[in-house]
Amino acid sequence: MNEQYISSRRLKLFIKIIVVFVLLAALIFTIYKVIQDKTTISVGEKAPDFTLKTLDGQVLKLSDYRGQGVLLNFWGTWCDPCKKEMPAINAADLKKIKGVKIIAVDIRDTPRDVRNFYKRYHIGLTTVLDRNGKVTDAYHVDNIPSTFLIDQNGIVVKTIKGPMTSVDDVIKNLTLVTP
Repeated sequence: MNEQYISSRRLKLFIKIIVVFVLLAALIFTIYKVIQDKTTISVGEKAPDFTLKTLDGQVLKLSDYRGQGVLLNFWGTWCDPCKKEMPAINAADLKKIKGVKIIAVDIRDTPRDVRNFYKRYHIGLTTVLDRNGKVTDAYHVDNIPSTFLIDQNGIVVKTIKGPMTSVDDVIKNLTLVTP
């Protein structure tokens, strides 16, 4: 009987340890998510600068566009909402709104995949390749498409999670960063 009592106590202790461990893990995860949410780029903050290569191999640095408004769009060739959004962004870009630059940031695709996508959808946007995801991480992009509207001083004035599907919607947003 004494042996059963000891085994029962050990089992209860083991269960208590597991419960404490699970609660501690849940607490750590909650704290992590709160901290992660606080690290997103917010309206009013300076946009992180970056240097990436364009689809044609040129070097593009975001800070080179200070003095202009920038629409910075994160996307991927495999993203279905991006397939609907890119033609609208491209059409807005073709209107050549003075003082505004549209930059598409492709996430982890090969140059060949991007070129094939652009050929299929008749896109001609300035595109940089974030092959290692560092810029995507710097902007804390977790869903695509994600768009950051940056004013002529390099300050984020609006973030958009999800697609802009009409040219009018894109142009309306571009007016927010037109100098």
